[in-house]
Amino acid sequence: MSHAHAQSEGPSADSLALNHEVSDARSQPIVWGLVMVSIVLLLAFGVMAGLLAITAGSLTDTSNTLSNSEMSQMQLPPAPRLEQNPRVDGDRIVTEATERLESYGWVNERVGRAHIPIERAMELILEHGLDTVK
Repeated sequence: MSHAHAQSEGPSADSLALNHEVSDARSQPIVWGLVMVSIVLLLAFGVMAGLLAITAGSLTDTSNTLSNSEMSQMQLPPAPRLEQNPRVDGDRIVTEATERLESYGWVNERVGRAHIPIERAMELILEHGLDTVK
């Protein structure tokens, strides 16, 4: 086994004298790497520009869209459907729930079951306790 670089272990005498490493990393592989990356990026840009130029005419093609008359004849899917505007729909749901929690009304008038405001229900539970009859 040959040890051609036996003296290259540790810093050189010049590096020790100057208190820093005097031999730099080889710049040729770094430069070639940057050149290759630049070439690949330019080629990718060229390919994308060419594809866009070829397909630019088909971007305005509307043959696959429905007309207004066709859309009016479409049957809506069964509920629940996706929300059109989640913020507005969410606010509406919270408002409806709050109104129900803070109002009086019938759950089943035939059976005589009603709902009352939640604050009043809590007061009644404190006064009378929970009814365990099911």
